[in-house]
Amino acid sequence: MNSKTLLSLAGLGVAAALASSAVLADSNQYPNAQRPYQQMTPVPYDSSPYAPQDTMPEQCRDPQVEAYIADWEAGKVDFNSIQANESIDPSQRFCKTMDDDGNILEAKNCDLKNAPVGYLWKELSDSPVVIGITNGGKSDHNPHFHGQPECYYVVNGEGMTLAQNKFWPLKKGQYFYIPGATIHNTPIMKDEGLGVMYWYPKNAHFDGFKYYWRNDVKYLKVAEDAFDRVDKIRKRDLNLGPYGTNQDVFGK
Repeated sequence: MNSKTLLSLAGLGVAAALASSAVLADSNQYPNAQRPYQQMTPVPYDSSPYAPQDTMPEQCRDPQVEAYIADWEAGKVDFNSIQANESIDPSQRFCKTMDDDGNILEAKNCDLKNAPVGYLWKELSDSPVVIGITNGGKSDHNPHFHGQPECYYVVNGEGMTLAQNKFWPLKKGQYFYIPGATIHNTPIMKDEGLGVMYWYPKNAHFDGFKYYWRNDVKYLKVAEDAFDRVDKIRKRDLNLGPYGTNQDVFGK
């Protein structure tokens, strides 16, 4: 599996793959608290019932997000200059990427040329709502779900996203709403790549989130069946095999 395939382990929510370390660290403070990974595994819906659209869904409305988008559309900010709020530690206010071993490092000037895995993200808020922004090159995306609803706004490029049991183009300027406990999948099929602003309406503190991948629902047949159906839709609509088997499409 090549680096550009590995980079999408967490897809557009790449920072989620890093949350477990923060959760474990926090357990020392609250030793008897139930952590997300100790809760019962939910059964996901196959895909969002909402297709990408040109206006912000009501479920996604948030004043801080709307201000960010207005500044982006007006050309007042870009990946490098967009600023996080005070909930993000000053030491973490930079564009992040990974090396081939999964170590987090800075993507200088928020430039994809400085992202070894061809993907970068920037954390904009952890409270009162989790917000971030991503930029990625052509790459696959691992189907997954989480309890929190999620919204996208496309800041550049184009991808294909799973909604209403088929794949739709997700284009610059569009919005997409994903209810909680719903599998989502957004392969980046074109060389121009895809960048999105993502946020979780009315949900704060990312270290309390739990992302579920296929391996997390192993032996829960109704959930495994949902992932199987998604794989069939990927094959039907995009001619893609299961995640991790498409090196010929996304490069070696």
